[in-house]
Amino acid sequence: MAEKFNELLEKNEPLFRFMGIKFVEAEGGRAVAVMGYKDEITRIGGILHGGIIFSAMDYAGSYAVRSLGVKEAFTLQFSITFIRQMKKPPFRFEAEVVRRTKSYAFVEVRAYDGDNVVCAVGNGIWHILE
Repeated sequence: MAEKFNELLEKNEPLFRFMGIKFVEAEGGRAVAVMGYKDEITRIGGILHGGIIFSAMDYAGSYAVRSLGVKEAFTLQFSITFIRQMKKPPFRFEAEVVRRTKSYAFVEVRAYDGDNVVCAVGNGIWHILE
């Protein structure tokens, strides 16, 4: 499923292409995306920009939900706690659906740096449209 999601997003979402993010896993309510380093997505000091971290975590969460066979889902709420700066690539974003109802999915997401250290944690609610 990861390759299918990559093809869909590469074709239809300029932000996905710009960030250089790619899914390496997406099935059964879990999604893992990776992203390299490029200056255009950093802030002063070469640190990954918080908005980019949010976007990557949102993509991971959304496609964890879609990996359950959901046709469409959109983010209702998402909360992030930034633990430490993300500077060393490759960056990895892991999302898992922890509970699903007919209309909602509750998802936990973690962001890791190239040293495999957790740099941000998030949780959110996605509204499912069937």
